[in-house]
Amino acid sequence: MTLQNVKMNMNRKVRFRGGDYKLVGCMFRQNEKTGAFYYQAELLDLQNGKSVVICKLEDVEDKKQ
Repeated sequence: MTLQNVKMNMNRKVRFRGGDYKLVGCMFRQNEKTGAFYYQAELLDLQNGKSVVICKLEDVEDKKQ
């Protein structure tokens, strides 16, 4: 997923590693050692509503793909 698609998919179903999740957040971070910036997605597991996954934004797919 690209940063441009985050708003469109917020609080909607997305795919991550073959499973269905709900995109509930996007975080902007900086690597302490290299100074590089990156984005992470916060996903709510739809099978277990109390489980949250933090992953690379680019590893998340739109549900319609």
